[in-house]
Amino acid sequence: MFKPRVLFLAILACAPAMLDAASKNAQSAPQPAIAVKDQCAPDPGDAPPPLPAKLLEGQGIVHFPITTSSGEAQKFFDQGVAQMHSFWAREAERSFLQAAALDPAAPMPWWGVAMVAAGDYRPGFQLEFVNGVPAGKAPPPNFLVPEAGAKRARDAADRAVELSKTAGKASDLEKLYIAAVAARRGIGTETPAADYVRGLRAILAFAPNEVEAKSYLALILESGFTTPDKKPREGSMEAVALLKELLAAAPNHPGVHHYVIHGWEGSAFASDAWPSCKRYAELVTNIPHAVHMPGHIYAQTGRWEDARAAFEAAAKLERADMAEDSLYGTGHHGHNVHFEIVTLNFEGQYQKSIDLAHELMAIPETPRQKSDPDGWFTADRQGWMGLMRTQVTFENWEAILDSSQLPPPSTPRELAWYRWARSLAYSHKNNSRLAKEELGDMDKALKEWRTVTKKKDLPPSLMVARKEAEAQIAFAQGRDRDAWKLFDQASTDERALRYQEPPSYPRPVAQAAGALALERKQNQRAAKYFEIALEQYPRSRRAEQGLRAAQGVPEGLHTAAVSESGEPVESGAKE
Repeated sequence: MFKPRVLFLAILACAPAMLDAASKNAQSAPQPAIAVKDQCAPDPGDAPPPLPAKLLEGQGIVHFPITTSSGEAQKFFDQGVAQMHSFWAREAERSFLQAAALDPAAPMPWWGVAMVAAGDYRPGFQLEFVNGVPAGKAPPPNFLVPEAGAKRARDAADRAVELSKTAGKASDLEKLYIAAVAARRGIGTETPAADYVRGLRAILAFAPNEVEAKSYLALILESGFTTPDKKPREGSMEAVALLKELLAAAPNHPGVHHYVIHGWEGSAFASDAWPSCKRYAELVTNIPHAVHMPGHIYAQTGRWEDARAAFEAAAKLERADMAEDSLYGTGHHGHNVHFEIVTLNFEGQYQKSIDLAHELMAIPETPRQKSDPDGWFTADRQGWMGLMRTQVTFENWEAILDSSQLPPPSTPRELAWYRWARSLAYSHKNNSRLAKEELGDMDKALKEWRTVTKKKDLPPSLMVARKEAEAQIAFAQGRDRDAWKLFDQASTDERALRYQEPPSYPRPVAQAAGALALERKQNQRAAKYFEIALEQYPRSRRAEQGLRAAQGVPEGLHTAAVSESGEPVESGAKE
C-alpha cells in the first residue's frame, strides 16, 4: 500500500499546499482498532441520513460563518455545528448534507460531514488505542463504528479538500479547519491522531480567539481522571483551562457547557460543573444527549433526584425520536435508561427500576447487534444488567434464583454476571456448595467470553465480582477473617475501576460488606464500610440507612441533603 511521505507539521505552514497533498494521498495506512468506552450518544448509523433536513427548535445557537453563496446553507451549517456540539451525529450529518445541497460549491459543509459521520466526535477519554496510547496525547482518527460511517467521513474530507482549492471558496481559516479534519481522517499523514491535535493548535496559532477550534481541542484533550484518587490524566487540566477561558468568552455556547460537564466528570471538583449543567439544559432543550448529560454530574455529586429528572426527560425525547425514525439508534436510549435505573437504585425505588429494566429488555436487537457477542451497549442487554443490578442492590435473592424473574442470558458477559448474582444468592442462603458451583459456572462463562472476543484480559469489573463472590462464600462458611480480607481487596479493586457512567459495578462492594458486618453485629466495621460506600456515592439511600443502623441513629433521622448552591439542606424522612 502507498504510504504518504508528506510531513503534516511542515505543510501546516502553507495550508493550500497541505490540501493539494491531501487530495493526492487518499489511501493511508490502516489505523488500529479503537475501543469504545461507553455509548453516551447515538452512533451515526450505517447509511447517510436522508434529506431534506429541517431547521429545528431547541438545538442550541451557534454561528460559525463560512464562505457560501446561500444564506440558507449557512443556517443549516450552523445547525449542524450546534448538533455536533451535542454529539447528535446523525442529525448533524443531515444538516451538513442539506447545507451542501444548497451550496454545492461550498467546502465547509463537507468538513462538517467529515467531523461527524465516523461517530468519533467525543471526549478523549471515550476513545482509546488498543496499544494504550492516552487519548488526550494522541486521539484516534476514528471509532469502532460501522465501516460505512468511517468511509463517509473520509470521503467528505476528500471532497472538502477538493472544493477548497477553487479560488474564493474557502478562507485561510477554513482551509486550516479542513486540514485538521483531513489529518484526522488519515489524509496526507501517517500519524493522523497526533496531527489532528496539531491541526487544531495551528488554527489557534492563526486565530487565538477562535471559539470553535478551542472547544474542539478541549474536547479531545479530555483524558479523564484516575481512580480512586481522581488525579488528572495527561491533557485533562489543559482542557479544563481552555474551557474556563471559553466560559468567560462564550457563556452561551452550548458546546462549552457540554464539554465542561465531560471535562469535570470523574474529578474531585465535579460539583463545580453544576452551573454548566443548569445552563446547558436551558440552551439545548430538544437533543436527548444534551438533556441527559447534566445527570452525569448530578449522580456523582449526590443529587440523585436531579439526575433522575435529567434521564427521564432525555428518555421522553428519545422515545419520540425512536417512534418517528426507524433508523434511530437504541444504544444511547439504553445507556440513558440504564443510568436512570441506577439513580432509582440509589434512591431506594425498587419497582420503578424493575419496570424500566423490562422496558429496555423488550427493545429488539438489530441483526448487526445480534452478531456481536459482546455488544453490552445494546438496549436489551443494558436492560438485563439494570434488572440484575437492581435485584442484587435490593438483595432480592429469591428473584435472582427464579429464572422467570431473572432470565438467563445467552451472551457470555451477561451470563458471567448471571452466575455471579446466583452465587451471591446461594451464599446469602448459607448454601456455599451451590454458591461455589455457580462461581465455577461463572468461570466457564468468562472462558467463553475470551474465546468469542479473542481478548486476553477479562473485563476488570467481572474480576472484582469474582473476588466479591469468594468473599461472600467465605462469609457463608463462617470464615470471617478470610471474608473481610477478600471484601477489602474487592472494594479496593472496585474503587480503582476506570471511571464509567453508569458505574460498571452493580453496587458498591463496601455496601454489601457493611450489611454483612451489621449481621454479625460488628457495628464499627459496618460503619467503616458504609462510609466508604458514601464516599463513592454521596447520599446513597441504602448506605445512609446502613450507616445510621451501625451508629445506632434512629431511622427517622436522615443526613443532610445538598442544595444546588452546595449548602446543606435538611432532607427529612422519606419512604
